[in-house]
Amino acid sequence: MKRQMSISEARARLPELAHRIAASPGRVEYIAHRDLDEDIAMTTRSHLRFLEDSLRELRRRSAGEFRLAGSMSSGFSDAQVEAGLAAVKTAAAGTANAKRKGLAT
Repeated sequence: MKRQMSISEARARLPELAHRIAASPGRVEYIAHRDLDEDIAMTTRSHLRFLEDSLRELRRRSAGEFRLAGSMSSGFSDAQVEAGLAAVKTAAAGTANAKRKGLAT
């Protein structure tokens, strides 16, 4: 639940505000000040740590630790890559046939 109040109201009701925030994990109270462009957010330390940890984990996941598409490059043309794959498949098929023949005897 989010609520906005003026800085004067927050100052006058600071103990009540602190108890209300501490009693409701995840609660955020916004405090407006006429001389500031942005509101100030007040929440518990544990909620702030949770938000910081969540952000750190999101940044870690999106840091590009693993990228498959475009991660490899070579000087081979598409035709050369296809020919190489065909050769590997042929060799694998020959190995499989040899194993089958060895089992049959």
